[in-house]
Amino acid sequence: MLYIKRKIKKGKLKEIGNIKGLEITLRNKKGAIHAKKMIIVDDTLANIYSKKQLDKKFKKLYDFIYKFLTSEDNSEDGVKACLGEIEKVKQELFNKYKEFLKNKEYKEFITKIVITENEFKNKYFEREYLANIIKSVNKLPTNAMYEEMEKGRSR
Repeated sequence: MLYIKRKIKKGKLKEIGNIKGLEITLRNKKGAIHAKKMIIVDDTLANIYSKKQLDKKFKKLYDFIYKFLTSEDNSEDGVKACLGEIEKVKQELFNKYKEFLKNKEYKEFITKIVITENEFKNKYFEREYLANIIKSVNKLPTNAMYEEMEKGRSR
């Protein structure tokens, strides 16, 4: 653990060297440490942080997909956006958090992504199929049309 005690009001810490760990970009808040990046070196802390971040990303993803599926939007742009969000989370898991997660947790997140993608596709295709059935039923002639046809001129 690193403890820095400052005697001077302002001080800068320049590059120490190459440190391997999970790089985090910080949002500066009032009263917090003013830094652009932070590196988590401890494996357990990196693991915990990675799980929290991925859980947040999955929650956002599920909210986004739920909003799309409950809306009346049937455009392909919405579908592409949802699939793009799924792909974004997948790539972030592969590229950023893979080495900091335990093998079991990594497999769990991979299965979550695969299940989410498959369920989204199934729900969307089901919704499209039902919409097409409703459109085709609305195009069928109604009983009033049959009655008019029967009332016509007879021979």
